[in-house]
Amino acid sequence: MKNSVAFLYPGQGAQQTGMGFDLYQNYPLARQIFDQADRILDFSLSRLCFKGSQEELDRDLNAQLAVYTVSCILTAILKANNIFPDIVSGYSSGFYAAAFAAGCFEFSCGLNLVKQAGEILLEEGSKIDGGMAVIFGLSFEKVQDVCQQVGDVEVAILNTPRQIVISGIRSSINAVMELSLKEGALDVYPLSVATAYHSGFMKKSSERFLREIKADGIKDAQVPVVSYHSLNRVTNMKDLINVMAVQLSSPVLWVDLIKKMDHNSNRLFLEVGPGAIIFRTVKGIDRNIEIMNTATTDRFDIVLKRLKRINT
Repeated sequence: MKNSVAFLYPGQGAQQTGMGFDLYQNYPLARQIFDQADRILDFSLSRLCFKGSQEELDRDLNAQLAVYTVSCILTAILKANNIFPDIVSGYSSGFYAAAFAAGCFEFSCGLNLVKQAGEILLEEGSKIDGGMAVIFGLSFEKVQDVCQQVGDVEVAILNTPRQIVISGIRSSINAVMELSLKEGALDVYPLSVATAYHSGFMKKSSERFLREIKADGIKDAQVPVVSYHSLNRVTNMKDLINVMAVQLSSPVLWVDLIKKMDHNSNRLFLEVGPGAIIFRTVKGIDRNIEIMNTATTDRFDIVLKRLKRINT
């Protein structure tokens, strides 16, 4: 039986200095897309990726734009080799690259969406003293209970059953981290982000995005895109716009998403983007799931060879 292939896309956090340089050197498509990104953004995203400092690359919007661009380059190369997904999804801002892979818009349209969403989130987020943190070693129920005890903090991301990201007001996040350690957490640490992403504190960002987004260039999906919040398959253009808006202030239910997408035992998962963050979370959810990644040139070559064989 032919494998069903799911493309999964990382978001902010997957960025690393030098990302995309090997692709730029070896693939004309990569040069075209990087050059296009530089023109659209009116600054050298390619220089940022290839030679920028980690500190510069880690800035929220820079990271989101860079990871989106490299992920789309990898997708374009896969498609040029007649390798297409049967279903896609993305982690946080990785959802835009997933929608690109599903044929919902061209690269330039998606880049502008990433930029627009990122700017709105930063503007609205600057109105509060918000942040995020990781709680490792407690169950979802226990972390949720601690958040409710403290207040002004929500569960924002379920990376694995025992690695959970919280989001909210910084002073309350510090209190949740301290209480979580008392409750038996193995580790807690703040994330280097500008505000309280994926929480109700970002509700105005969702409303603004929906109000300000231009639908020009957005199309119905050619393959299903799965929402990381509702867990529903999205194919309709209007539904996609609503999902993109709602997700800005909604939790990333990554554990549930992966379990739902893994109902097909013949499904192969592929992380399409820099790094191997998605690979590690999927293995943390279920070690038996087969997943490959494109973290290095060598790994990408292995992916190309494997998926070419599947398609023949």
